Amino acid sequence: MRKPFFMLIILLLFVVSIAVIPALWAYSPTEFPRSLHSKIQSGAVYLQVYNTSRKKTEYVNIEEYLPGVIAAEMPASYEPEALKAQAVAARSYIFYKLDIVSPEHPDAAVCDNPNHCKAHITEAEARKKWAGTEADRYWKKIVDAVSSTKGEYMVCDDEVVEAFFFAQSGGRTENSEDVWGESRPYLKSVESPENLTSADFTSAKEVTFREFRKILSTQNPKIAVNSSAPVIGETVRTQGQSVKSLTVDNIPFSGKEIRTLFELKSANFTISLSENSVVFSVIGYGHGVGMSQSGANEMAKNGKKYTEILSHYYTNIQIMKI
Repeated sequence: MRKPFFMLIILLLFVVSIAVIPALWAYSPTEFPRSLHSKIQSGAVYLQVYNTSRKKTEYVNIEEYLPGVIAAEMPASYEPEALKAQAVAARSYIFYKLDIVSPEHPDAAVCDNPNHCKAHITEAEARKKWAGTEADRYWKKIVDAVSSTKGEYMVCDDEVVEAFFFAQSGGRTENSEDVWGESRPYLKSVESPENLTSADFTSAKEVTFREFRKILSTQNPKIAVNSSAPVIGETVRTQGQSVKSLTVDNIPFSGKEIRTLFELKSANFTISLSENSVVFSVIGYGHGVGMSQSGANEMAKNGKKYTEILSHYYTNIQIMKI
């Protein structure tokens, strides 16, 4: 009697497995573990994105999400090869984030806050920003950049690259360790061709002596708040020519601190004193690590393909495809 019963159990398990296994494969991406390869479904990668305006987590196909990232992060007027490089860089950055749990959005891989992850706008928002007759052409350029690089991302030593990028350098990018203290083999200082006539290439800011001292005192209370001229000491620069450190009245500050305190476009600045004010002369826009978007556009204008642009700005990388 036991043998038929045992065979019946086996048969039931077989029937259940036939029903359950296909269902498991059909699970939505929201139920997959937090790893890149387990999120690949029929050649598509899905991810959780925290929408800051709606305050909710949304589940999207990355290839459908990326055009909105490119539209928000890079001028659509840039060359097609530069836009392709941006697409691969953004895809790589998002892939890198898939295995990182962020306290700001623990249930999502990335968010649409540009100060924390990567900016994103909808097609309607992009078209409103561009307006006029260029909207159709610009959106098509961006969609083409994403579709023509579909599934492509960068790796270094078998790890997905955290592909940082920024608006414009002063002629060289920065070593990651000089900006954030952590060395990455693919984030090294390289020469960068730039558009010298761009509005982002140079900028300036002027503050009174008293305002200068008051702002610095919020970082270090040893700075006296008065209207006397500050004593600017020796400036130490990085390989990318940003300010690594300097002293004010013999008190040390990092270039990063100065940039943040005075809301400068970059840490590549010089300081001069006028009759009663401090003048910052700034070169470039952004943190300086990874790919200069302006530099990528200049390389594209000079005939470089997106793969060449990426290999220039991200050293020691390989481009992979899902």
